[in-house]
Amino acid sequence: MTHFKCMLRLLINCLLCLAIVGCISTKYVEQNQYLLSIKTLPEKKVVQGRSLLSVEHVAAIAPFDQLDFLYRIKSGQYLTDYYHGFLVSPTEQLKPVLTNYLKALGNFDLDTTESLLTTPNKLQVQIVEFYADYRDNTHPQAVISLRFNLTKWENDKSVVLFDKVLTAKVALKEKNTNSLLSAWNVGLRDVLRRGVGDLNLVKY
Repeated sequence: MTHFKCMLRLLINCLLCLAIVGCISTKYVEQNQYLLSIKTLPEKKVVQGRSLLSVEHVAAIAPFDQLDFLYRIKSGQYLTDYYHGFLVSPTEQLKPVLTNYLKALGNFDLDTTESLLTTPNKLQVQIVEFYADYRDNTHPQAVISLRFNLTKWENDKSVVLFDKVLTAKVALKEKNTNSLLSAWNVGLRDVLRRGVGDLNLVKY
């Protein structure tokens, strides 16, 4: 019985050593992190008498509220790239860019106090799509969709003035990360320009 216990203990120790050696020898794969790069625009001067607009924090719906890149390979199937992702979430990166485009291209002024008491007009922008579309593997695309929702507090209730989803699909020049990021940047610029243009047509 004692001999059996010794053999069992020896076997367990050998298995533990093998497991430790296996963990040590496993190749480490580095996780690469990136940022969007959208050129800012010259901002207009504040004009007295124009409508004030308060911009809420940018939101995102699942599964596009994560740092890892997403690749769409079938209609309802996405793959997560755990080795390539954003250093900062797209929602955090988008807020200052959105503010810049609103100030540069908008026919309104922004209320930086974010106070509901002083600004009845509120804009909420939401990411509803943000992925690389590889359903057609020979012609991959970068896809970005933003929802622009403008409301006004009137007669003690919130009234929707504008609610629209704008989408951009930009072909990747090459099947690599740099091309994907470049295409996302182009798509975002396009969607933001169109979004602000549509907001300019809204009667406050």
